[in-house]
Amino acid sequence: LFSVNRPITESGWDAFSAILCGTSSINATYCSNHTLKKIGNSDPLPTDLRGLLELNKYRDKKQVAVRKILCYHSHLDMEPFLEWDLKVLPLAVSWFDKARGFSQNDDDEETNVDA
Repeated sequence: LFSVNRPITESGWDAFSAILCGTSSINATYCSNHTLKKIGNSDPLPTDLRGLLELNKYRDKKQVAVRKILCYHSHLDMEPFLEWDLKVLPLAVSWFDKARGFSQNDDDEETNVDA
């Protein structure tokens, strides 16, 4: 991937960023790559890529997905919950409660939470 004569361009880094965390929708973020941990011998890495690769080091990939969603979609649209007469609200509250636990257990990679 990395060549001394041909370093990765800014558009190349942008492509890696999109693969690691698609931000066009919550579903795109959830379906992004949560397993890639290293990009060759590329140093220095752009800050956002370094952070995404660090997140991917967690064993619980659902936790990685939730963390990315919370990081890149801080203003979640609550309208769908209202359209469903709040029937899914308990699930949403439970999801956010579990997600809050992720930030409290940053050093605990064994956290097992269903996203």
